[in-house]
Amino acid sequence: MDISRRTVIGAGAALPLTAASSAFAAPTVTGPSPGDWADLDRTLAGSASLPGSYRYESRVPLFDPRWDYRRPAALARILSRQDISTCITFARDHGLTITGRSGGHSYIGASRAAGSLVIDTRSYTKVHFPTDRAETTVQAGANLYSVHAQISRYGRSIPTGTCPTVGSAGLTLVGGLGVDSRRYGLTIDRLVSATVIDGRGVIRKVDANRDPDLFWALRGGGSGAAMVADLTYRTIPATSMGFFNVSFPASSTATVLRQWAVWMADQPRDTWANAHVDTAGSSISVRVFGVTPVGLEATRAASLRRAVGITPLSTSTTTRTHLAGIRYLGGGSTTPRTRFAAGSDILRTMTSDGAEAVVAAMRSAASRGLSASAILDPLDGAMATPAMAATAFPWRNHVASIQWYVGVGSSSGYAPAQDWIAHAHDLLSAHSRGGYFGYVESGRPMDAYFAGNYPQLAAARLRYDPDSILL
Repeated sequence: MDISRRTVIGAGAALPLTAASSAFAAPTVTGPSPGDWADLDRTLAGSASLPGSYRYESRVPLFDPRWDYRRPAALARILSRQDISTCITFARDHGLTITGRSGGHSYIGASRAAGSLVIDTRSYTKVHFPTDRAETTVQAGANLYSVHAQISRYGRSIPTGTCPTVGSAGLTLVGGLGVDSRRYGLTIDRLVSATVIDGRGVIRKVDANRDPDLFWALRGGGSGAAMVADLTYRTIPATSMGFFNVSFPASSTATVLRQWAVWMADQPRDTWANAHVDTAGSSISVRVFGVTPVGLEATRAASLRRAVGITPLSTSTTTRTHLAGIRYLGGGSTTPRTRFAAGSDILRTMTSDGAEAVVAAMRSAASRGLSASAILDPLDGAMATPAMAATAFPWRNHVASIQWYVGVGSSSGYAPAQDWIAHAHDLLSAHSRGGYFGYVESGRPMDAYFAGNYPQLAAARLRYDPDSILL
């Protein structure tokens, strides 16, 4: 091991008030000795590596190169629950903080927090299936495509997002929006139990009856209360999918957004569709993309066209088998590293003024020369069945989430992208109820992501991680 003494970032005693402070603001303390790091490396079934070593440098990069400048104190490649417990105990004993790494898609680069000990789960990836196939247990490092590829062989699935390289644990901990959500709920709504390691290094099996407050916090509240090792889900049928894509004139964007929301609320739960407003040079474009049972894609597209009441520019439909559909939605089975900036808002209803505010935000992006999108995902159907307080994810009775997304060509593009996202928030301020924690932004108040659920989440984090070891 290439071992050197590191200065690391410790954690405060109270739960941070903003997303930025939760990941990065903390007092500086002196790190472990070279001998301490060597002892950790020998103790783990996996390995511990330090900056400058090949193992560290090859495994520490995240999805977005934006965070390449950050230098965690060390990276631990874990192979077992005990490895995670050992790392957390080590961190407590040496004044370190812990951050988890699976897919590495955190919008604030949380998996590469400076000075932290990174628990890298990407070698802990098995998927277990009992004979009845009703449930599946997934190790924390498995990415979404890997999970789907393995369980689809048995005709089963779980509701997830679409990016193939996102980690199953990371997606679950923030809620898990996806194309099956209207029919089967969020990813967290299929979670039966989890094996976790708390901030004291204690391994716990949690569910609705065992440590129910911790189980509640894990479902949408992030990783601040415990580090996830294994997740058990109730599975759903893996079925073939129909797809439609309907594009409308840019001049009709506000109407499309309003009527999409009305139409979506009237659709059976087997149908899901989101609305995309994208910059197109100095103008914008608008389309609705939908997923249906095979054979209904053309019918649902026609129904949408009637609801909007405006002649579309184009309509296309296609079908895929289940796993081919997963690849179609994700743009393949892998995703290259990508520079981007993003944020979110939550709409309780889709008013005319709210729709116009989205249009104004996107026209502003176009005028600034940004490659930007507003992606509106529905929050109704099975997602709205649980009460707001049933899980840490609070947005159970709302019409849509908006993801503001900007592709960034180089490091100089982040600042103008963030400036525009802040402007979009301002334009939507009268209509937004908060944001989705899966699209977390630095500096935004934590209660913006959890609304009235935040005090209960803070209490759970304090109980299971009293020294704020877990970022």
